[in-house]
Amino acid sequence: MNLRMSEDLVDDATAEALLHVNRKSVEHYITVESKQEYLLAKMDAKLIVQVIINILDNAIKYTPKGSYIVIRTKKQGDKVVISIADDGDVISDEAKAKVFDRFYNGANKFADSRRSLGLGLSLCKSIVNAHGGEIFVSDNKPRGTVFTFTLPRGEVQIHE
Repeated sequence: MNLRMSEDLVDDATAEALLHVNRKSVEHYITVESKQEYLLAKMDAKLIVQVIINILDNAIKYTPKGSYIVIRTKKQGDKVVISIADDGDVISDEAKAKVFDRFYNGANKFADSRRSLGLGLSLCKSIVNAHGGEIFVSDNKPRGTVFTFTLPRGEVQIHE
């Protein structure tokens, strides 16, 4: 994978992704919570925007109308943590173990040609891993799912 790495604002990548999410997003309440202004990450911004879009589109697709979806960003040591939480159904532990596999879809079966290709979350994992980060899924308490990924944290360079 050819990465065009730079130090970019996480808020900019999130804002760009929000411009391109599924048109059904208006049926959901999507908010962004950032613990820190001017949070920089070392990333290929276009690819990370695509990761965020993919996870958001899944949240929109697999939660009922009126659901809440929250994007949270924070600094944690030398990493940036980006999480996208929804209040839809919980993903079973069995499905969590397979959700990043190629050709697996959310209906607990392998995707076929009539549905999605089942490459979305697998591709997200490849992109995040290529950045030196990790991606995982967990339960959102008391209800829902959280997809979280990390990126190397960037630092402001001051040139005098």
